[in-house]
Amino acid sequence: MLVSRLTGLIGIADERDDDDDLRLRKRVGVAAGYVLVIAPLQLPFLSGGLALGWVVAATMPIISAANLLNLARTKRFDRYVTILGASVLAFPAAIELALGGLNGSSAAIVFAFLSPVLALLALGPRRATAWFVAFLAVLVGVILLDPILSSRVEPQPYPMRLVWYFANLAVPLGFTFALLRYTDIRRRHAEARSEELLTNAIPASIAVRLKRGESRIAETYPETTVLFADLEGFTPWTRQTDPDHVVAFLDDLFSRFDVLAARHGVEKIKTVGDAYMAVAGAPEPNAEHAPSAMELARGMIATVAEVRELSSVPLALRVGLASGPVVGGVIGQRRILFDLWGDTVNTADRMQSGGVPDRIQVAPTTHALLSDRYAFEEREPIDVKGIGPMTTYLLRADP
Repeated sequence: MLVSRLTGLIGIADERDDDDDLRLRKRVGVAAGYVLVIAPLQLPFLSGGLALGWVVAATMPIISAANLLNLARTKRFDRYVTILGASVLAFPAAIELALGGLNGSSAAIVFAFLSPVLALLALGPRRATAWFVAFLAVLVGVILLDPILSSRVEPQPYPMRLVWYFANLAVPLGFTFALLRYTDIRRRHAEARSEELLTNAIPASIAVRLKRGESRIAETYPETTVLFADLEGFTPWTRQTDPDHVVAFLDDLFSRFDVLAARHGVEKIKTVGDAYMAVAGAPEPNAEHAPSAMELARGMIATVAEVRELSSVPLALRVGLASGPVVGGVIGQRRILFDLWGDTVNTADRMQSGGVPDRIQVAPTTHALLSDRYAFEEREPIDVKGIGPMTTYLLRADP
């Protein structure tokens, strides 16, 4: 119950669309406002009954409370921070005047540093710069006035000054440390998330090279096996199926393919519609690239058969493989993609498009690497763009 009430008190600026980061920044700002309602009430005691101490104790809580009430009503957080920042600058300066300068106030002016800190937290680095300049101006003004102030007010007892020195240094510097720590944690979290997204989009080794500053990445990979897979009957099925179901089905199926690719050491390159492209042997060399790609292909065929049985979706999978050299590289600036080019890629694509549903068709280059491990059926030659007629091979259903 108490926690709920406290959350309600510091959450007066919360709005439905706020993300976690903005909500936290707002709540820190609101909490600082509550501190300014309470903190000035001790000033008459600390100042020994000086008139200025009573004036500050009477006005600062009213200003801070009014600022909080206006925030709760309007949700205008930027304006709230502006008033709060000005109060945080003015309050320590008033304490300096009331308690007789830097010595009598035990360096209360350090609290004014929270003004640019709060601005940095709530308004961002560009707008916070002006608040830091304002803090420096107030600090210089207090230092210039200190010779006059310190001669007019009797300093507090030494033990009391030690206590307030500790408070006046520990609280604002502790708040600053907490802000820096929070900012660094958020930065590291954002970097980790960006790295995760980057490595999900392109191979990990390519992502590392990009982070090191390489702007153009292009390599020849001499020994690879390229895989293309495509769903037979997918387009007619989508015409009579709810779009949400189509997307969910494809997401689930391709996620299963991703797991299989990782298991067999094959790199997923991309998906286009209902087509799936992967490669073994690039960008990381793999002496067993052809068997790795074949095991992935067999796993994909089995996965589609399993999904078809469970969901009654009338789809089949054609898979094509071709082995040989490819050129790989990164293209794009805003949406980065690691892609492959070359005759091997074109041949693998043709193996798929000219293949048989729920079968794996391979080019002669792949057949030569796998004929001693798997049983194949020779097919009539098919025409491959840019190459001409080519004899192809189907993996036997029960090799």
